[in-house]
Amino acid sequence: MRTLFAFLAKNVHWLLFFLLVSISISLIIHNNDFQKSKYAAVENEVAGKVYSVSNSITSYFGLKTTNEHLSERIANLENHIQHLEGQILQMKDSAVAQQIIHRIDFDSVPYYRYIMARVVNNSLSGNNYITLNKGSDAGIVSGMGVFSATGVVGIVMNVSANYSVVLPILNPNFHLSCKIKGTNYFGSLSWDGKDITRANLHELPSHTQFNNGDTIVTSGHSFSFPEGIPVGIVEGLKKQKNSNFNTLKIRLLTDFGALNEVLLVDKKNRIEQQELEKAAKSVERRSRFK
Repeated sequence: MRTLFAFLAKNVHWLLFFLLVSISISLIIHNNDFQKSKYAAVENEVAGKVYSVSNSITSYFGLKTTNEHLSERIANLENHIQHLEGQILQMKDSAVAQQIIHRIDFDSVPYYRYIMARVVNNSLSGNNYITLNKGSDAGIVSGMGVFSATGVVGIVMNVSANYSVVLPILNPNFHLSCKIKGTNYFGSLSWDGKDITRANLHELPSHTQFNNGDTIVTSGHSFSFPEGIPVGIVEGLKKQKNSNFNTLKIRLLTDFGALNEVLLVDKKNRIEQQELEKAAKSVERRSRFK
């Protein structure tokens, strides 16, 4: 406090000078219309710039919320697309389907449902796993497929109330049935543990025609993914000992190093299909030993 008083006493003449100048300027502005109008124009210009900067800062910090809203919107649009595609497929199935389609509420029985989630942990070496910020409380169950805005990510392995763990493509234990887009020939996609941007498509019939640059998509033979979700791009042929099959080198479309938000997809009646096929295999095994 003593220092403040000393400073004021030492600079009292400057303070008085600025006070008088301020009073003089104020009198000039308030008593002259021309100066008053100029001052108002400058004041509005300065205020406009301040508001503009303030609005830009507020918008920047609101981008995260906007992003989340957009991701939720994408999930809703995906559900709507699948609903419409389901209607089209049902209409194409048979004449009987066309006769009864108006009685079916496809909103209550969609082929797939989608849930948006965010990555909270992601490893990129060895036996990799990805942790998401949603779990069973959000409707996520084991076996659901996971994909990004660009391509397949992996499959849900474990679920708690608020989190879920995904087995990604970048794990040697991951295998996915894929095909070359536009064909019906399929193989098994897996990662060799080396390059996080590359994978291999094995067991593709050797007579399958392909070109570098062709798109690899899910075949639809998986419980976890619908047909046609992009996976990667063909980069070439790998040497194969078995001449009946080819192995293709695939550049993955998902950038695992920048993975942030994902969509999870669950096939309707997936568990029922799994149980039925499991029972059929069990019957087959028992019949072999009779």
